[in-house]
Amino acid sequence: MGILPILSLEELHDFDTFELSEMIKSIDYAIRYTKECSFTFLCFGKEETSEKVKAITNELKGYLERVKGVYRAKIIEEEKTASLLRDVNA
Repeated sequence: MGILPILSLEELHDFDTFELSEMIKSIDYAIRYTKECSFTFLCFGKEETSEKVKAITNELKGYLERVKGVYRAKIIEEEKTASLLRDVNA
């Protein structure tokens, strides 16, 4: 188990594309923020804390990729459904 509470792939699939895109923005913001914290801790000689922040940043990056993967899968699914509906209505 990681440092952060992270949703499973099954739980992520319950979100729609808008919610996933908002989640992507939020995680990206969190990554940028934790990088700034890491830099600040390094400046003040808190190397151990900085390493913890780096671990959190890496976990967030992995989670971001997971969420992006689900988002891409949902977009492809929506495009296939739209294409199928166009073919049926044609």
